[in-house]
Amino acid sequence: MIPRGTVVTGPYAPIPSSVTRTSLRLGSWFQRHDGAARALATLAVALGAVYLAWRVVATAAGVAPGLFWPLLAAEAVGYASFVIMVVETWRLPPTPRLPALDLAVDIVIATYNEDVDIVEPTVIGALAVRGRTTVYLCDDGRRPEMRALAERLGAVYVTRPDNAHAKAGNINAVLPRLQGDLLLVLDADHVAAPDILEAMTGYFADDRVALVQSAHSFRNHNSVMHHESGRHEQSLFFDVLLPGRNRLGSVFWCGSAAVIRLSALRKVGGIATVTSTEDFETSLLLQKAGYSLLYHNEHLIQGLAPDNLAAYSVQRARWAEGTLSAFHWRLRMPFGRGLRPSQKLSYVGTLLHYLTPLQRLTFAVYVVLVGALGAIPVAMPGIEGVAFWALWMLVAGLTATALHRGVTGRVEGVRSLMLTLEPHLRALPALISRRPMRFHVTPKNEPDLGGWEAVRFVRLPLVVALALLVVLVARGVDTAVIAFGGQGVLPPLSLAAFAVISVFSVLDIAVTLQLAVRAHRRRQHRTLWRFPVSLPARVDGTVGQCVDLHQRGAALVVERSVAELATQVEIEVECRALDGSPTPARGVLTITSRSAIGPSGARVRIGGPVTWHDDASRDRVSAHCYVVEPYQARNRVWMRRAPRVPVSLAATIGASDSTCVDVSIGGAAFLTRSTDVALHQRLPIELVLDRGERVSGQLQVRNVTAVSDGLLRIGGVADWSHTAWLTRYGAVVHAPESRGRTRPASRRSASAALSGR
Repeated sequence: MIPRGTVVTGPYAPIPSSVTRTSLRLGSWFQRHDGAARALATLAVALGAVYLAWRVVATAAGVAPGLFWPLLAAEAVGYASFVIMVVETWRLPPTPRLPALDLAVDIVIATYNEDVDIVEPTVIGALAVRGRTTVYLCDDGRRPEMRALAERLGAVYVTRPDNAHAKAGNINAVLPRLQGDLLLVLDADHVAAPDILEAMTGYFADDRVALVQSAHSFRNHNSVMHHESGRHEQSLFFDVLLPGRNRLGSVFWCGSAAVIRLSALRKVGGIATVTSTEDFETSLLLQKAGYSLLYHNEHLIQGLAPDNLAAYSVQRARWAEGTLSAFHWRLRMPFGRGLRPSQKLSYVGTLLHYLTPLQRLTFAVYVVLVGALGAIPVAMPGIEGVAFWALWMLVAGLTATALHRGVTGRVEGVRSLMLTLEPHLRALPALISRRPMRFHVTPKNEPDLGGWEAVRFVRLPLVVALALLVVLVARGVDTAVIAFGGQGVLPPLSLAAFAVISVFSVLDIAVTLQLAVRAHRRRQHRTLWRFPVSLPARVDGTVGQCVDLHQRGAALVVERSVAELATQVEIEVECRALDGSPTPARGVLTITSRSAIGPSGARVRIGGPVTWHDDASRDRVSAHCYVVEPYQARNRVWMRRAPRVPVSLAATIGASDSTCVDVSIGGAAFLTRSTDVALHQRLPIELVLDRGERVSGQLQVRNVTAVSDGLLRIGGVADWSHTAWLTRYGAVVHAPESRGRTRPASRRSASAALSGR
């Protein structure tokens, strides 16, 4: 979780955490030294195998089998899970964009009880997706406000008479109406990027590909599962594990942000309905039918992460129960015919992940048995044996840090395990029981008031931590009494055994207490995430600046005299469209907060709810915050990884003819004779590509240089109306392993272009 008081100072650029430096310095170092990570992993796998063999050979003599084998089994399960993780994360293959296909795509948004504030940006984003698309709003809540929303924005509104099979049934109900080649499924809170189809449709040139999954990003960085801005608990899965699983063919649909071939989906009978995790189950059906499921490692949607521990527990319990039910001993879906060994290996890893709470509780029980009763489950060979165990633990932990590549830390992994301990344990009966499962929608846009109400969601880890603390303190007191010549109460215990249980106990107690304290202190009163922005604005006609914004509220910085006595002010915020052009939004701000800026106090920050003058203004705000900001932020990040490519293309800048001499995903440079250009000015631009296609955008001028013969070279940051064309010129880099490996595709050299020849 993000520490209390953390402030996000800029728009989140949704890119894989595994390719950008994070607060975890050691893991970030391994991002750039993959060879070192793999060498360490090789050592760890070998060391773990030797350790387990040593445990069987050297530590079993004289130990009761009922004590020895359960502990060894728990360690072996941990080792098996570790080896599978190593296999999956061994190498993260690049996923560059393939040439996009011109296919008809149906975009389906499934909703049940989500607020309009959640669904509205999703529909706006879906309608902004480039390509031949039709957007369907499938409302299982049958609500008039959703019908009105769809009709106002231009989506197709769909309902059905009942809610059978929850989300799966909702999508299946609309399938007969769909006429496209592909289907893009979006959760109600998942706002798609405009270029999502440009990034993903190219894979479907292969008839064997049935589904392409992309990453999930989350816009509310103050959620309970965020570690820092842009890095959260699911970053490990989407930024490391799924790219690795792409090599093994074991990618599965994650419920949203995936493009599916409709003919393949219909061939397997539509969305599966046996379990509550329709995505995982449908993936297995497609793989068994001989189709490939792929992963595209770009963050092309932004959704909502659970705001509080109550929502988090609901979500994780549903995921665990649905996934484990697929492993039910009568179904055994992940192990049936038609799946490759590499796929089955990954699914074993999935099963072991949900069994980890049992392993953790087993270790805790053994700590109590050893500490309180002196029941030794191993024939301890002295301090050398403890050193061997400690070395294995240290190397395994370091290897996990290395292969996670800055996405998650060791302590963060333990913290996540504590959070899911109770939800996953509650789901375990799904392995043996066939009771009907209810689909519980994850609550969204909720406050988090912390306190003891939040702490109760970590009650089981707290109970375990308390038991470990009591045992540790009792054993420590007993040892001290003996050291001063007294008579101990507890059974005798060797120093080596005491050292082992102390290491385990202190780590668990520290992490659990930290988790409980954070849960108690969290205070999040807003129900909508405010986007940090920097936009020109006017307050009662006076120039100001908008610094955060969403469709129901805003904060602006203005001169004190403008808003010193006012309770309501007229505001105009200069939002932007995708091509960078201004789209002003006007409304009335009711001031609920006012604070001085700087030591002089001449300027103030005012904030509060906004009533926009019309739907158009509200829609412009939603489009800017949910679509334009993350899209442009992502392009700016990739721009730093994609050097500009020299070209020579006829162009216009402003109203003047020019020649475009280099391009990138977020920038361009032009030669022109126009002198009516100033730094920081925003100018419309248009390029004529080799095939006669025209591409437009906006250029924010960053430099103006005199070249020769009266020519000026104008460069700056470009906001393109779309970016698919950049692939043809080698100017797009979207893969972790292909940074800086662009291939110039221009037919003329940069020097020739600069000289005007």
